[in-house]
Amino acid sequence: MLICAKALILGPGELLAPGTVRVLGNRIVQVAEEIPLRLGEERVVLEDAVLSPGLINAHVHLDYTGLRGKLPAHSFPAWVKEIVRLKASLSPLELEAALEEGFGLLAGSGTTGVANMEAYPELLLLADRFPLRCWWFLELLDIRPHLWSPEATCGALRFFDDPHRPLGKLGLAPHAPYTVSPELYRLVRQSAERFRLPVTTHLSESPEEWEMFCQGGGALLDLVRQAGSPRENGRELSPLQWLERIGGLVPGMLLVHLNYLADADWALLARGEHPVVHCPKSHAFFSYAPFPLERMLSLGIPVCLATDSLASNDSLDLREEIRAARRQHPGIPAQRWWEMVTSAPARALGFPGTLGEIRGGAWADLAAFRWASGTDPWEACVEGREEPLFLMVDGKVLRAEGRGYR
Repeated sequence: MLICAKALILGPGELLAPGTVRVLGNRIVQVAEEIPLRLGEERVVLEDAVLSPGLINAHVHLDYTGLRGKLPAHSFPAWVKEIVRLKASLSPLELEAALEEGFGLLAGSGTTGVANMEAYPELLLLADRFPLRCWWFLELLDIRPHLWSPEATCGALRFFDDPHRPLGKLGLAPHAPYTVSPELYRLVRQSAERFRLPVTTHLSESPEEWEMFCQGGGALLDLVRQAGSPRENGRELSPLQWLERIGGLVPGMLLVHLNYLADADWALLARGEHPVVHCPKSHAFFSYAPFPLERMLSLGIPVCLATDSLASNDSLDLREEIRAARRQHPGIPAQRWWEMVTSAPARALGFPGTLGEIRGGAWADLAAFRWASGTDPWEACVEGREEPLFLMVDGKVLRAEGRGYR
């Protein structure tokens, strides 16, 4: 298949106008301004469009798609109590519907890849149903005893039985330092190294988490103790320093949020070994302190953007995340923002050059957005409100000329 567009966003800051991509199977095999059509080859012409790598949402909880608008922005501990209550009421059919709706919303905004935090391992049995590339990060916590059902065990084990699944990949997600013991974090590290799995964790998200670790008190610590976990008082360590001290900081681990940092944390992050995932609209939902994005970028710290869940957001559209974040960080150019939802998450998930870029040999995960010639193509992508004109995942066309993503 040949895909022709007025412009191609090849990678960070790279544009080819006009441009043509040849896709064979699930791979991009050729990229040039013009490519001769072969006998019998299909040709798609995208008028007034820029073709981009598909967007990659580096952190979302699709299980909670049905909770949109049901949780007010109380304090973080109050929000946690409420979501735990609501989760207990969700039926298998409601969870299945949440995944269906969530994947549809992602596709409708140009997202082709997603790092989904999966709290219900039995839902992994449905993974082949959805046409987007998905990393199913298995949520792990040991704040209270929990027995897995046979369905949950089967859901997780099927990935180990067939690790070469085309679109579904397994990851590990120890939830957060206030719900995961040092022993479990260390076990996750050992497992990740043995099975070569990506790992992510929530870290230093709220002022209450900061108070719990640095001051040994506060509402979140009280909540954790009420749940039955006898946590020690703080040792004047930030959550990040605590994670490193106990041996739970996995190489390449995606660190989600990091809204509150101590001076010593910056030296650790400046090594560039741990991508940071920022969720701008969820951040605003909780009225957290200003996120130090410019400082992170200036130090070379890899940063990805994500939506988090609809329990603290009203959209799964990464373009909306960029537009929200730009209001707080107006000096960052559109090209850099686009990198945070394409090539940066691809690198963070372990697929540099294979995802998040348009190159020969890369997987054919592509999205096209409307673009008027003479305007900045990155600005057009960021500011566009329309659904993508074209969407392809793993070489399969999911959306074209108004067709639905199925």
